[in-house]
Amino acid sequence: MTLRRPLSAVALFLLVPLASAAEHRTRNFTVTAPTKELAKTFGEAAEKYREQKALEWLGTIMPDWPEPCPLKVDLRGSDGGGATHFTFGQSGDGRSSVTSRRMEIFGGVEKLLKSVLPHEVTHTVLAHRYGRAVPRWADEGGSVLSENDEERFSHDVRCREFLNQGKGYHLRFLFAMDDYPPNMHVLYAEGYSVVQFLVDQGGREKFLTFVGEGMKRGNKNWEQAVQAYGYNSTDDLEVAWIEHLKGGGRKGAAAVATAVKDRPAALATSVNKETRSSGGRLPVLEPPVVARGATPDRDRPAVTTVASPPIPRLLPPEPPSAGG
Repeated sequence: MTLRRPLSAVALFLLVPLASAAEHRTRNFTVTAPTKELAKTFGEAAEKYREQKALEWLGTIMPDWPEPCPLKVDLRGSDGGGATHFTFGQSGDGRSSVTSRRMEIFGGVEKLLKSVLPHEVTHTVLAHRYGRAVPRWADEGGSVLSENDEERFSHDVRCREFLNQGKGYHLRFLFAMDDYPPNMHVLYAEGYSVVQFLVDQGGREKFLTFVGEGMKRGNKNWEQAVQAYGYNSTDDLEVAWIEHLKGGGRKGAAAVATAVKDRPAALATSVNKETRSSGGRLPVLEPPVVARGATPDRDRPAVTTVASPPIPRLLPPEPPSAGG
């Protein structure tokens, strides 16, 4: 997987030459950074997040990797981004597993340590859980959960804006994506919102089991997988998620069930109409962009533009509390 943010001329000018970099080795990372002190700081932080995120998602610490993960740290302005690359193969017992990994992060020190690094490390935890490429919406959405309050709030706001503009992907399309769509920002924001909703409904282990079920049959088992949450279809899940966002807070199971039961007929009709007209193609909602999560070095296949039915307008979320 390759995750990118575009570089400005200023960022390129500030890029520290590789020849001046220093290295620091930890149990699971070999860190390259502009100075020895920074390399040590990022190495210790990477090990901390590796343990913390594994406990959060898996309930246990991952065993040490056979080979340390190369982690390259570039300081570029105040913004941040990253890339985590995996190769997959088979373990000794024949199961699919990660055979190698490498990571690159770039931006300001504070943003890298508080958001970008934990985001990228979470990718390694999810890859370890499944031993194969994770559906993009779940991989990125789950990793955004590791970012700080400000970043998560920003994704929440963006998700509502995209839905209000009619740019959101219906969940049956979002779940079936095997690669990044043209608009990375939509996938990040909507993926995060849906992951947070599902984690709120049943915890992280239930969410991981759900994703594993949906990945069956070539990533086409989502209609069966959503039944674990009590929904008859991904369309029912979508309605409950939208109702949750419109309410501006977390809803219990009874309120979610009511939202699905009483969903507006207009939305149900538009969903069915899109299924017939799209022929299963993913809708292209606006021209391609390059962002964290994009693959700019890969040629994208031509995709037919399909109109996407608008999703009801949403109120802005409540800002995070000062103590959060």
